[in-house]
Amino acid sequence: MVDYLVTGAAGQLGRITLQLAKKRGKDAAGADVPGAGLEQVSVDDRTQVLRWVLKYRPRAVLHLGAWTDVDGCELNPRKAEAVNGHGTANVAAACAAVGCRLVYVSTDFVFDGRATAPLPVDAMPGPLSAYGWSKLSGERAVLAAAQPGFCVVRTSWVFGPGGKNFPRAILNKALKGENLQVVNDQVGRPTYTEDLADAILDVAEAPGASGVYHCSNEGQCSWYDFARDIVREAGCKVDVAPISSAQMVRPARRPTYSVLDTSRLAALRGKPLPHYLDAVRRYLKEELK
Repeated sequence: MVDYLVTGAAGQLGRITLQLAKKRGKDAAGADVPGAGLEQVSVDDRTQVLRWVLKYRPRAVLHLGAWTDVDGCELNPRKAEAVNGHGTANVAAACAAVGCRLVYVSTDFVFDGRATAPLPVDAMPGPLSAYGWSKLSGERAVLAAAQPGFCVVRTSWVFGPGGKNFPRAILNKALKGENLQVVNDQVGRPTYTEDLADAILDVAEAPGASGVYHCSNEGQCSWYDFARDIVREAGCKVDVAPISSAQMVRPARRPTYSVLDTSRLAALRGKPLPHYLDAVRRYLKEELK
């Protein structure tokens, strides 16, 4: 038996969450009760997922496993639904069968980008992409289970050490002295994996937690602003030019505004996440050492 079972444990968020889960996991006598990763299990295989959850009988499953290639999902929506939608339904069914808690990580891509103020947890979804629809399908499966301790944590613009993400891509080019062109008409909130993992575990451990929470670092910016912040904090001397989304043709549409209202999570935890600039500095300290 373990305290936490983490799906997607080999991913950018999964690795840090599993590490933190292992640090936090203790039994009543104070002995270590480590988390376990499900990176070797296909979530779209219901029997396999149930077998693993029954084997470990965790106190909580942290469901981070997903297909997050937004454009890939657009080109293969059936696979997106199988992994992100049906896969999440399988995890929810397994958690209900053993009576454990569940925290499912979702995305700002469930929204259509037409808002002009931070989106509350009860804002009406309206995905623009197959990825967004598949993640919303997962949300609905978790909430429809109507089990105590089943939570959805929506996040946005995730980045962290050792992963494929926007800051890493910007940094790679900037360190080579390449000038950059970045879209300036999409606005959201960056989220650092270490801060996100900490919040996910807080939700999993809060006795009364249920329903939907929004989790992102404080502050907001466009991708262009974010790129300029990264370049400045890294001390790189390259130009960053703004372009429109229309100038960057991609298979999947992105929401133009997806700033999440994180007040419900802040109330649960007693504090908000740090500002994203603080997170950028900590990220660069790891990446540039």
